[in-house]
Amino acid sequence: MRSFRGEEQPGFLDLVGTWLSQQSWFKAAPGRRVITRVGGLRLPAPEGEPDQRVHLELHVFLVEHAAGQERLAVPMALRSRPSALAGKAAFIGRLRAADGDLWVYDGAHDRAFLAAIHEMVRRGQGSRNGRSRGQAFEDFADWPAFSATLQRTVLEPPTAAMTRTAITLEAGTGQDQRTIIDFPRRPDQRSGALDTVVRMGRTGSRTVSRVLGVVTGTWPEADSEAAEQPWVSCDLGVIREASLGAPAASAQVDAALLEASDFQSEAEQIGRTLGNFHADLAGTFGAYPQTDQQRMNTIDQAVAALEHSWSQVHTTLEESEADVLGATVDRLITQLRETDQAMSLQKIHGALNLERIRAAGPEGPWIIDEQGGMSDHALPLRDVVAVLISIAELTMQRMTTESPPESTPASAQTPRSAQADVSELDGELWCEQVTTALLQGYRHSDAAEAGLDSTLFHAAVLTEALDLVQRSEGRWIFGRSLALNPE
Repeated sequence: MRSFRGEEQPGFLDLVGTWLSQQSWFKAAPGRRVITRVGGLRLPAPEGEPDQRVHLELHVFLVEHAAGQERLAVPMALRSRPSALAGKAAFIGRLRAADGDLWVYDGAHDRAFLAAIHEMVRRGQGSRNGRSRGQAFEDFADWPAFSATLQRTVLEPPTAAMTRTAITLEAGTGQDQRTIIDFPRRPDQRSGALDTVVRMGRTGSRTVSRVLGVVTGTWPEADSEAAEQPWVSCDLGVIREASLGAPAASAQVDAALLEASDFQSEAEQIGRTLGNFHADLAGTFGAYPQTDQQRMNTIDQAVAALEHSWSQVHTTLEESEADVLGATVDRLITQLRETDQAMSLQKIHGALNLERIRAAGPEGPWIIDEQGGMSDHALPLRDVVAVLISIAELTMQRMTTESPPESTPASAQTPRSAQADVSELDGELWCEQVTTALLQGYRHSDAAEAGLDSTLFHAAVLTEALDLVQRSEGRWIFGRSLALNPE
């Protein structure tokens, strides 16, 4: 009996084309399109799947349109009857087949497909043609089997061209085991950020959400004119620890501000995690001192940035405050030009803020979300300053938020008690205490000296603080002791 292939069914590519045109991550303008299947894989139904005629497939399509061409990955569950569990949002369409009609669903939201691809990774299985394979990292191969009874929750993806789903597996011990799986809609070579966390996970890092396994696929480069047709390799699915889907630190900071509560313990933990993150990066990828030329370039850039930020702000400040700040700026510029301290360069995040720091539970542990990074040959203090400013900016936003208008529904309004607490909170003092705690945590981490007591660090803090003053129309919220007293 010939095996079933979705792409061989009448109207399959038309169905795919109609569905693609409705997806937010497919931006091609209306017009003629040519869709060609260039690769993919087929999965066996997992245990617990009641539909005996379900077909689980992942297709890689080459889509040619007026603006060019792109490759898209579409996981699918083709079912013999409608699935209430998959939901209308996952419905791709209805397909006529020789054995009866099939209801086609986006596999990224289908429990059977999700269980099957987890099993492919957990068992390290490959496709029959050898072009796709699952690979488990660390202890994932020892997890209990995934069945179609797993629970799944759709999460906000990090990018529009990706689908993210949280998976909960009921283990035999009664303790849930959870994962996050990402399906890249535009499969390509593994991103630098993902490659970073894969390598960090293999060296034992716990400051990032570990990659538990991946499904990789290869297919011929269909549009190549080379004599020997090259092959393309990509990630078709990436399974991570569930901490990647945890709430961002910004939510906890915002809650603490609303309640006018202490956030110093949490800030110290965040600082320690950030320091350990830098230590893990240095241990995995190395670190080295600046050359003389790199040091001089860094100093020149720091001076130029501070002078520019000051020039944008000083005329908007009161005279007494402008005098104090001006004296500090002059002193820092002098000290910068006199310093001969070579800093250590390494890989860092480079685009860090409170949205990229997550707590796996109410008490932690905290992890760093690599999305948006990573930067090579950089100063670790850049990440530290970015987090401090992110805290200050969120504090500023909360302190300047007006009460909701009367037309706002009662359910959407901030509770009166919370509004009262915010109005009584000394935002500048709160921000300074949290900043101090975070720096203390960093200093007690495994990180090497990141220059937190250097003139360069204080200049970077003041530069960013002045930029924040400009964005907030002259209001100061950042801790003055850190920004104004570098000695």
